[in-house]
Amino acid sequence: MIRTHDVARAQSTVITRVKRRALLRIGFLSGAGLAAATLLGALPMFIRVIKIEGLGGKIVAGNKVDVLAAFAATRDTPILNYPGRFFLIHAPGAIAAAYRKCVHLGCAVPFNSSEDRFHCVCHQSIYDKHTALKKDGPAPRGLDLFHIEEVNGALVVNTNPLEVMQRKDNEWHPEQVEVTDAA
Repeated sequence: MIRTHDVARAQSTVITRVKRRALLRIGFLSGAGLAAATLLGALPMFIRVIKIEGLGGKIVAGNKVDVLAAFAATRDTPILNYPGRFFLIHAPGAIAAAYRKCVHLGCAVPFNSSEDRFHCVCHQSIYDKHTALKKDGPAPRGLDLFHIEEVNGALVVNTNPLEVMQRKDNEWHPEQVEVTDAA
């Protein structure tokens, strides 16, 4: 049987369209499958439980005897704990942990050894080195204190920012003493 030229052209057009559709379908399904595999591959990272370290968890800040020896050797210079974002300070009759965050606008407060006090570089608030109470500047009160406890001679600091001790009256109170400096 001899086909006319128009019938052959019509049949080849139908075959070409079917091939294009199949090719697009394969491409779409491959792309969707690759996207689903990528999402499923990333899912275990979101399901995994992450242990809280640093700010927000409980941090061992050192041995009480060693901390007191460091205070004695350096004239009570505060000891920075960088991962926990706090300073260990030698307060009157106690060891305390002062949060490094300025209560004015939240800048990290460094200890200035040449001035022998905490000096916030953002807005010039000044805090006492022994109590971390405000001495000057726009801050409304002294630095907040983290809860600290002694466990078998080690100092454990609870760095949860939601449980800090705020001193709104900018005074040192005996009830803020959680670990005494008695050896």
